[in-house]
Amino acid sequence: MTQQLLLRPMTLDDLDDVTGLDGRAFGASGWSRRYFEGELTDSPISIFYVLADPQRRLLGYFGTWHVVDQLHLCTFAVDPDQQGQGLGALLLNCVIRLAQRLECQLIQLEVRESNAVARSLYRSRGFHDDAIRPNLYSNPREDGVLMGMPTPQQLDDSSWRRAGDRRTGGLLLHWDDRGGQTEERWPVG
Repeated sequence: MTQQLLLRPMTLDDLDDVTGLDGRAFGASGWSRRYFEGELTDSPISIFYVLADPQRRLLGYFGTWHVVDQLHLCTFAVDPDQQGQGLGALLLNCVIRLAQRLECQLIQLEVRESNAVARSLYRSRGFHDDAIRPNLYSNPREDGVLMGMPTPQQLDDSSWRRAGDRRTGGLLLHWDDRGGQTEERWPVG
């Protein structure tokens, strides 16, 4: 059975599912529905996407802020029930591809200092620690690590295969952002 995944722009219709996933992933420190709604409707720099399976179930999402030649990954989550299947790496590849589409020079993000799994994922894709931001997070209070990387010129096919090695059918990316409207298909299995 083919399991083609779909990356598409986040819409207001997604917000119940997105905030539910966000709450399961981050607990009390997660974003509210109202916060996501503001990002989608009021922010001129926000670009948000969701990753869905063939049954349209939300598997993950990411949100970015695009400022001039930089892309800041401001939120990123994979459904906790789907973790350990390569979806985080796949979704992170999509963030990098978005930065390429927007001709960004730099990609940055912050992550909790204690989140070893996420930091390992980011390092595996080329991010490095740039700075510590004291007391950046609450619930519980914790330092954040600013990580960054120059946007790579290209992503090779092997990075997509590694990221989606448990999926067959590939990935359809439906882009609709400042880089224009287009579709790309990537074999990831």
